[in-house]
Amino acid sequence: MNTLLGFVLKTFISSFSPQLQDIAKQTIVLKVNMSGEKYRNKAMKIVVGTSGVTGVRLEKDKETLTVEGEGVDVLALARALKKKAQVELLAIQGTMKTRRQRKDRRTSSSLVDTDQQHSSLPLPIDLTIDIFSRLSLKSIAISRCVSKPWAFVLGRPDLRDLRLTRSQARPRLLFAFWEGNNLFFISSPQPQSPDEMLSVAADHHMSFSFDHPVKDISASVNGLVCVRISGHRFVNGRRFTVEESVLCNPSTGQSLTIPKVKTRKRVGIVSLLGYDPVEKLHKVLGMIWLQDGITMEHQVLTLGAGGGGSDEKLTWRMAERGIPCPCPSSAGTQNICIGGVFYYIHAHMIVSFDVRSEKYSFVKPPKGKLYHRLLDCNGKLALVPLGKSYYFDSETVKMWVLEDRERHEWSKRVYTLPPMWKDVVDPEEWLVIVGVTGPNEFVMSSEYSGDPFQVYYCNFDKETVTRVVIQGVGALRSGMGYSIHTYPNHVEDVKLMEL
Repeated sequence: MNTLLGFVLKTFISSFSPQLQDIAKQTIVLKVNMSGEKYRNKAMKIVVGTSGVTGVRLEKDKETLTVEGEGVDVLALARALKKKAQVELLAIQGTMKTRRQRKDRRTSSSLVDTDQQHSSLPLPIDLTIDIFSRLSLKSIAISRCVSKPWAFVLGRPDLRDLRLTRSQARPRLLFAFWEGNNLFFISSPQPQSPDEMLSVAADHHMSFSFDHPVKDISASVNGLVCVRISGHRFVNGRRFTVEESVLCNPSTGQSLTIPKVKTRKRVGIVSLLGYDPVEKLHKVLGMIWLQDGITMEHQVLTLGAGGGGSDEKLTWRMAERGIPCPCPSSAGTQNICIGGVFYYIHAHMIVSFDVRSEKYSFVKPPKGKLYHRLLDCNGKLALVPLGKSYYFDSETVKMWVLEDRERHEWSKRVYTLPPMWKDVVDPEEWLVIVGVTGPNEFVMSSEYSGDPFQVYYCNFDKETVTRVVIQGVGALRSGMGYSIHTYPNHVEDVKLMEL
């Protein structure tokens, strides 16, 4: 625990030195690798000469320095010592300035009391939250197992919101593939408008195993993915079909089987995952359909509506049915959630479902028959031809963008691929559009694993095409390779799911 605590505190110091200057009385414990009396004397002089230091003590092990002071810039002190020897921060203890203490007591005295009971770090709770929000996913998972107080801090909604905000500012690329009952996720940093060829390492891996084969998965919806599994089970010699929907969090490794909808009308059910950005809640829309493919019941399940502390077990509830709707496909290319509105297409219509109000409406399509893939184009619904592949000799990209949902206004956009397209794209690759990452910037990738595995950023404003090699995906190749689903703009949600 001490090693992990030291790691967390070091992360905190490198990011929050200005806030530490708000601490009035400080006790700072440093481990300095000082070989010889000469280096120890130099280290002591550096500490004594640091602004705010009132005293320093060399412990018996001849390597540990205990520094007393007020308003000491710990980062500056550590940097000065590192010029002479290796430095490790072991602990910081201190009290905040009186002005800060008065403010905390006046605005949130009850919260501070609760936080002091649950936090094992000798730091104010707001700074503790900042510490944990900057840790890697692996470090967060380890920290949850250290103690109940640490798990309590990591479960706070404000920490989750802060982490989400930072993740949205720097989204990631998420890659998914499955084989039989096993589902695998790989993620990597998402380059921001790259101008030259890059090689990016896939630095996060997560796998899930189910009781039945994986049939389909949704796109990443604010950090979560909905997985459809289907198989058979035998009871007393009779075979029954089993279909389930499971929510998976590639960041935490947690999975949650969605409860079955209670209905006598069911022939089949499709579960769609959406997110309400106002209430910050995930919702599952379950649609029960009959043999003619028309949905007859629409029910909604809200995740974590109790704020993480409610003991009430949530269940499905009826939602507005409106007029009977054709049953959508559960495939991630045929439905999408954008800005709190869920869209899906069927034949000649586009159905929208407002996740917050739980009301349906329809959007007139730009053309009669729809056979398109749905994309998020900078917060707007976009349609690109489903199954359309782009080769090194392709010339244009065509797209419909919904400009006004209420007025059913669409704009048709035709982009001419930059001249350098033919020189950058591998002649053997078949590419599909997997997302939009900026104004007039598309991301394309192959639908199958390869070695190397590459994604392409096509910026029509700059007229550039940039190839990004994703290290770690090519190793998945086996024979013809796996079918790979690529999702740009993936955000990491560290909140544990609850029903």
